[in-house]
Amino acid sequence: MLSFSCVKEDDQCDKSNNPDTSVTKSAGDSLDASEKCSDDSGNPGDGDGDNDTVEPPPTGGDPDETDQASLNRPWERAGTSIIIDAYEGNGIDWNEMASDPKVVAVIHRSSIGSRVDTKYVSRKKIALERGYLWGAYHLGRRGNTKAQADLFLSLIGDEPDTLMILDLEDTASSSFMSIEEAIVFMEYVYEKTGKIPTVYANHSTTKKLNTLVSNNPIFQQSKLWYARFKANVTDYPGSLWPNYFMWQFSSEINCTRTGTCLYNVPGTEFDMDVNVFNGPLGELTARWNND
Repeated sequence: MLSFSCVKEDDQCDKSNNPDTSVTKSAGDSLDASEKCSDDSGNPGDGDGDNDTVEPPPTGGDPDETDQASLNRPWERAGTSIIIDAYEGNGIDWNEMASDPKVVAVIHRSSIGSRVDTKYVSRKKIALERGYLWGAYHLGRRGNTKAQADLFLSLIGDEPDTLMILDLEDTASSSFMSIEEAIVFMEYVYEKTGKIPTVYANHSTTKKLNTLVSNNPIFQQSKLWYARFKANVTDYPGSLWPNYFMWQFSSEINCTRTGTCLYNVPGTEFDMDVNVFNGPLGELTARWNND
């Protein structure tokens, strides 16, 4: 993508022999590679060199002020947590992944526009049986906003422990949900459930949201899942959200082969999106809600 986070809508068959990962491509779901796999920073890699100093995590601090240390390779520190987010085109070897105690949660695409992800239901069962926190993201398309929200809610049901997320991509594109539609989606979900989804947005979209929804009470109470494919972020747009909830820092945007990613999750390939929570599992569990 050009100015939004990677969506991996090619729905390519997995390259491994893992029976969990075979995929049938659905018509109309693919995105042009140039649209989906370019970081808005203009640099698909680290961008900050290999000798970045990792500062120790702060103690305490003002939640209304941006924690700069949390934006400098937090995944390399003890006491932080890793979350993968997958869709039907990603391969997962669950036994291998279990060898990494830092990986504590799985977020999976539940739906895209009006279509259900074919792996959502089966992988939810596996993840919960293995003790992972579970989350669901809806990738918003343009049009039929309330129908999309109804589909999303039908998949979540009454599950209080499933983290709900609205994935906002290029909000100026005719293919993806606009900010105006995102407001409708968020308010509709709140009206139906009394719950507030987390918002997924890259750097550019986060800046737009800072300007356009800063006075919206639903967005004010939401959490931010920030997408930025760098090891050290020095220009985090901390206005509406002074600090991120999760940071998506690695994907095929800044990793072209397994073993070279900023973080390599066992049992997954380089195209797996990897995220960090700047705290231990107990803290993540306490915030893993839609309040």
